[in-house]
Amino acid sequence: MLDNILGNINIADPKVMIPLVATTGFLDGIHPCAIAILIFFIAFLLSFQRTFKNVFVLGLVYIFVIYLTYLAVGVGLFSGIVFFGQPHFFAKLGSWLLIFLGAVHLKEYLFPQLPIHLRMPKFSGEKVRKLLTKATLPGIIVAAFLVGLCSIPCSGGIYAAVTALLASKTTYFTGFLYLLLYNLMFVMPLIILLILSTNPITLAKLAQWRQRNERAEKLVMGILMIALGAGILIFFI
Repeated sequence: MLDNILGNINIADPKVMIPLVATTGFLDGIHPCAIAILIFFIAFLLSFQRTFKNVFVLGLVYIFVIYLTYLAVGVGLFSGIVFFGQPHFFAKLGSWLLIFLGAVHLKEYLFPQLPIHLRMPKFSGEKVRKLLTKATLPGIIVAAFLVGLCSIPCSGGIYAAVTALLASKTTYFTGFLYLLLYNLMFVMPLIILLILSTNPITLAKLAQWRQRNERAEKLVMGILMIALGAGILIFFI
């Protein structure tokens, strides 16, 4: 019976692919490493002594640059997989990578003192803070680029698996459209945070809540990443 159900699943069908891409994109956006982006952004918003309109415009620039950075990486990865012509191999590889990174998150929850950690490099975090403190348009653009780029090694497992899956199941143009959707959902938490910036108290409480529940986030994210990687291997490849 299970075989019949799986046989009727057409992963290339937009009714299946759109929810999958949208859900995984949002999941990637609330990844513990990606949440570091939110914390940087909170600090960025709270550091301003300007009108809300000014903060909102600069915030949109920050989000847009992160969106373009992550999109460029995805398109590059997608193009590389298509060029090498082994999409199913890369889809399996991406799924196993996702499972491995999920296991690392579980390790950080169970044995945080052990080596191998998924986090942004310290030098990039310090550089971003300095750039955001200046609160200039060029500084915000560079900071957003660094945040988007440096978060990929620790939060890109989901992205790599989904991109490889797209390369194996869609055309190049269709895959590109799905990447646009994925990255829109990836920055959605930032968009929500920007809207919440009208109330600095809410932002401060959100940052405090994240600090208190950081380990629990790693546990939940680790389980979800392992389940997602296994699900792609079992149901979609």
